Amino acid sequence: MRDAEPKPIAIEKNGSVPKNALIRGTTVPQGQSTSEDAINFWEMVQRRWWIIAGVGLISMTYFVSTALQQQSEYVGQFRLLVEPVNNVNAQLADGSNNNNNPSSELDYDTQIQVLQSPGLLDRSIEKLRPLYPNLTYNNLVQGLSISQLRGTKIIQVQYQSMNPAEVPAVLEQLSKDYLSYSLNERQTNLRQGLQFVQNQLNSAQERVDELQLRLQAFRQNNQFFDPDGKAGQVIAQSEQLAQQQLELDQQLQQAEAELARLQEETGAIATLNSSPGYQQLVGQLRELETQIALERTRFQDDSLTIRVLREKQANVLGLLGSEARQAIGGKAAEISNRIQILQVQQQAIAETQNTLDQEFQQIPGLSRQYTDLQRELQIATESLNRFLATRENLQVEAAQKEIPWQLVEPPPQLAASRGPDTTRSLLIGVAASLALGVATAFLVEKMDKTFHTADALSRKFKLPVLAVIPLQSDLLGVEYSVRSRRRKNFLRKIKTQLRAIRKSLSSSLPFMPQPDDYDVFEFEESFKLLQTNLQMMQSSSGQSMQTIVITSAQAGDGKSTIAWYLAQTAASMGQRVLLVDTDLRRSQLQARLQLPETRGLGELFSSNLVLKDVIQQPLPDSPLYILPSGETTLDPIQVFSSPRMHALANKLKDTFDLVIYDAPPVNGLADALQLSVHADSLLLVVRLHKTDKAAAAKAIESLSHARARLLGLVANGR
Repeated sequence: MRDAEPKPIAIEKNGSVPKNALIRGTTVPQGQSTSEDAINFWEMVQRRWWIIAGVGLISMTYFVSTALQQQSEYVGQFRLLVEPVNNVNAQLADGSNNNNNPSSELDYDTQIQVLQSPGLLDRSIEKLRPLYPNLTYNNLVQGLSISQLRGTKIIQVQYQSMNPAEVPAVLEQLSKDYLSYSLNERQTNLRQGLQFVQNQLNSAQERVDELQLRLQAFRQNNQFFDPDGKAGQVIAQSEQLAQQQLELDQQLQQAEAELARLQEETGAIATLNSSPGYQQLVGQLRELETQIALERTRFQDDSLTIRVLREKQANVLGLLGSEARQAIGGKAAEISNRIQILQVQQQAIAETQNTLDQEFQQIPGLSRQYTDLQRELQIATESLNRFLATRENLQVEAAQKEIPWQLVEPPPQLAASRGPDTTRSLLIGVAASLALGVATAFLVEKMDKTFHTADALSRKFKLPVLAVIPLQSDLLGVEYSVRSRRRKNFLRKIKTQLRAIRKSLSSSLPFMPQPDDYDVFEFEESFKLLQTNLQMMQSSSGQSMQTIVITSAQAGDGKSTIAWYLAQTAASMGQRVLLVDTDLRRSQLQARLQLPETRGLGELFSSNLVLKDVIQQPLPDSPLYILPSGETTLDPIQVFSSPRMHALANKLKDTFDLVIYDAPPVNGLADALQLSVHADSLLLVVRLHKTDKAAAAKAIESLSHARARLLGLVANGR
């Protein structure tokens, strides 16, 4: 069984590699998920807590001051029964004696809106104005609350005010006006209802009469009472004609067959055999032939007797031929006459059948018209019956004694005091302040165009974050030179001695690492993790990662810092490392490392220097070498696209275990894209809290178009 391939190390604090983001190809993924820009609530709270706290504190100050300034209010109420409790009136109106409780027909929502309308409340305000001249409709409606008690036919009217004497006076006047309104409104509604029903009743009656006349005229014009009966009659006649047509066809076939047989010899013989005259002549001819045969025995053929018999025989033969022609011709004429009669009958039946077919085709349309008339008449009749029943019900209801609204709870004599609910107001203030603070933080977060966590960076671009570099306050770029490193080692020894002294003075206290020491440790470990992840990715993919281009989307993202410390880390792990400063436009390493000589990559291409003349070793005890950018100004694109650069890259790859190119930013420059052609892979540095999202996306898109082998991202500045 083959061993599992090693994967990059993923540490939550210093770096993360998503499961589906291992580098397998040579291009950069372009697809983005739909939820990649979603805001993580808890991360947002941790970053924007000061906004939430500030806005919440300001809002809470306002709510607290408002709650403390609230004054006591006075409230009172009365209740009205607006529908009968029993259904006696409803039963009388319906003219029935069933015991089923009818459902309420009162629209309580509409009724409450009417009770709060200016047309009704203005009357009460005019009556109250001598006592309360400042009372207006807006003031009254603001303190007035009208609602239906759940599951009852009772309306509750409540009024609150700062003036304790105003509450009972307003409620008393409103109760009187509402009761008066109920009585007048019911009487008015009944009169208007009767008038409306009577008008509709007349229209419905006219409509019914009109439809009945139209139905009567329709039946008279089409000469039938019911389209279905007419259709049955037409179908029966059509079937009868079809039977007659079949019989005529059989008779015509027989006649035509007889005429055909008559024209044949057998038919003619049969006809002559059935002719009496022809048979009589045949008998005479036979008698003459018998006499001739008898006389020939006595006389010669030329004798007078024989000649006379011969003449008689000839005459009979002539009569026999004439009789045969007459018999056959008469029979043929008889058959032909019968055929003509049958054909005339067939034509008459066909014409009658055609007429019936036309009538049958008209029946569906007539049936539809008849059905429409019947339906309209039925609807009009039902409407007329409903209006008649409604008129009778309204007449019965108008004849009865009307029951107006009733007070089931009269207005109070004194208003009840209701103090301010300070606790509730404060709780509402706390909730509102918190919501306002969170909303403000969300708004600020939405307007923020930078990345704040490695997870957000990974979700956005679907690329592995190979390491998260902690922010070092004493590093402003790449000033971690040899001198600064020695100074840090010296300070670290002093702090170690001070901790030993404190430990000896207070041995009971547990050991706590100093923050500076922990920060330095975490900073160094993050680069060890980055180097380990690169080695794991090389092992898993099986592809060479001996030369790496380190770049960023924009200037100031810390790519030079990452390149320098990654080179140191790889060198400390036993690799022979070369750091090449390819920023020929604005070098960072050359100035910040304070290199003693300034010859570098520029001089290597502009003069006949060899590689050993420009490479420097800043740390004598470390296998770390640097190729500065130099001071000679050259066109970077011409340098990086030249054959000499390709040859130089191959030579450096053969000489060193790891070659790191510190390249200029991607956006706006083509240097890094040209360098990626000579390198095995590429790392993109993104500065948390600083790099613009659009700039990072544009850089990754440019690398994708150039088909650069982007290994992943390095988040700088946690």
